[in-house]
Amino acid sequence: SETFFYYLELGELLLSLNYLPSAGRLNVDVIRAKQLLQTDVSQGSDPFVKIQLVHGLKLVKTKKTSFLRGTIDPFYNESFSFKVPQEELENASLVFTVFGHNMKSSNDFIGRIVIGQYSSGPSESNHWRRMLNTHRTAVEQWHSLRSRAECDRVSPASLEVT
Repeated sequence: SETFFYYLELGELLLSLNYLPSAGRLNVDVIRAKQLLQTDVSQGSDPFVKIQLVHGLKLVKTKKTSFLRGTIDPFYNESFSFKVPQEELENASLVFTVFGHNMKSSNDFIGRIVIGQYSSGPSESNHWRRMLNTHRTAVEQWHSLRSRAECDRVSPASLEVT
């Protein structure tokens, strides 16, 4: 018997990836998100993106965008750079998690995707492959956010981050 998952629309994230082999740097632009699931109905969301570099199954580095108040369609245009030597690139995953910033409690999880060795889906794998095939050129793509449970089920890298 088939199991049907109720698919909750969590929102979308526009990312640009660019690898510089000579410098051994993986550059990530978090450009914008749209139609994010509103976590706090009274306040609106104050969303930010956490970007985590995982080597194999080890969390190496965590970076964050600023959070933008009261919007479900944030424009970030923030750039991040990670040191990833070329021989380690095939074992790298980037975990992008969107949270609603919450002063009162811990941040509210909105959605996640994983791009790289342990991609969380075909669209993510495709973005990674396009980046690998076009060094030194930024490759931009929209991604539909996934639930934590879905990412944990398909991507071991998702289990390594908070």
